[in-house]
Amino acid sequence: MGTVYKAVDPLIERAVAIKTINLNLSKEERAEFEERFYREAKSAGRLSHANIVTIYDVGEADDIAYIAMEYLEGESLRETLDSGVVLPIEMIGRIAARVASALNYAHENHVVHRDIKPANIMITTVREVKIMDFGIAQIPTGSRTQLGTVLGSPKYMAPEQVAGQSTDGRTDIFALGVVLYEMLTGTTPFNGDNLSAIMYKVLNEEPAPPSAVNARVPPAFDRIISRALAKRPEDRYQTAREFARDLRKLDAASPRKAPDSAESAKRARTLQAGRMPEEEPTTLFLGSSKSREGVTIPPPGKPERIREHISSLLRGPLHGRTPLLLVIPILIVAAFVAYSRGHQPDRARLEATVAQAPGNAPQPERAPAKVIAAPLAKPAVKSAVRVPAAESAPAPVRATQEKATVIFAISPWGEVYVDGERVGVSPPLATLQLGPGKHRVEVRNQAFSPYRDTVNLESGQTLKIRHKFR
Repeated sequence: MGTVYKAVDPLIERAVAIKTINLNLSKEERAEFEERFYREAKSAGRLSHANIVTIYDVGEADDIAYIAMEYLEGESLRETLDSGVVLPIEMIGRIAARVASALNYAHENHVVHRDIKPANIMITTVREVKIMDFGIAQIPTGSRTQLGTVLGSPKYMAPEQVAGQSTDGRTDIFALGVVLYEMLTGTTPFNGDNLSAIMYKVLNEEPAPPSAVNARVPPAFDRIISRALAKRPEDRYQTAREFARDLRKLDAASPRKAPDSAESAKRARTLQAGRMPEEEPTTLFLGSSKSREGVTIPPPGKPERIREHISSLLRGPLHGRTPLLLVIPILIVAAFVAYSRGHQPDRARLEATVAQAPGNAPQPERAPAKVIAAPLAKPAVKSAVRVPAAESAPAPVRATQEKATVIFAISPWGEVYVDGERVGVSPPLATLQLGPGKHRVEVRNQAFSPYRDTVNLESGQTLKIRHKFR
């Protein structure tokens, strides 16, 4: 219909999207397109919903009509699906539920979109869902009826829309059912070589259940899709609210893995970086092959038990606490002394161990004092023990070939074979580690012709294999 520009509103300094349409047309064409253009502004402008694009202004200058609307960072659902990205089942259900919720709000305000399709659904960078382009929406109070006029995208049109009959909110429900089907399976339910073939299937044929096309789709979606794509409007969901409620029930019933706490995630990152967690004691623990007699490892949980005991005392009732307050400092000091003694190595035995180390000569009287000053300090022990040069030299590191990483983006799904052996189903299989060299990769889906390729991988290489079965 026109061109969309990114612009800046100078009054409040915000980024906006300006949709324009060239009105330099014949008189009849100008009247038709201008009417549709202003109908979009009137439709979306009367709606205020988190999942519907916001309209700021509408006007006309010379032969250009324009609408200033909310500028969104992200990409359309059409671009997401065409990129080969496989959306998780949970995310698909949530996207459809939010669109259904926004449509229900529009229908309650007597606005029917009539062109719901992936290109008109925006996924922002912060994972918000927005419905765009009410360009052919029908307002009941409008002066012109749409009977006998076929508008919209054929693959997403409801049977009554194809037949040129009157439409209502259930028309949008059918279109959203088609979008949901495509997100789940990677293909639309009604396909054909030409417009007539597509329209015939919309009017007469029942699509295969999504779980039959994509094995990872839960069968519960089959019932939802079947009701949304019913040929007769009275057999469908009567409101988009019912559609959204069933999707949310399905999402609530799906099993979820309990998310890790922030503390667990922090601990995992710390350990992966080769550091100990901050709350761990800083005592040096020697490995079993290098442990020295006389170095006592404290029993696990001892500091925690002391802290827990003191905390329980502090949580006691207020009355009778005055004598207790005098005891608490004594308990703390005693606990600290006991804990410290449990960590102190026996001085004589440690000195004997250091003196008996191979190649060590008797040290002057002051030498042990240096070791005693920091009994667990790693540099002091190392300085007292001489290691022969041959033993101190680092062992040669043997060069190893790093494996290559293969990333899969298969839609809707496929069984992955490498060198004739089955390695899994993608999705959920997303990455695979393979050795350098040539490999035969084959992806099979019983409903389509298999995908085959021979890849020559190098050490450390990352290769993405993207394929959409059609």
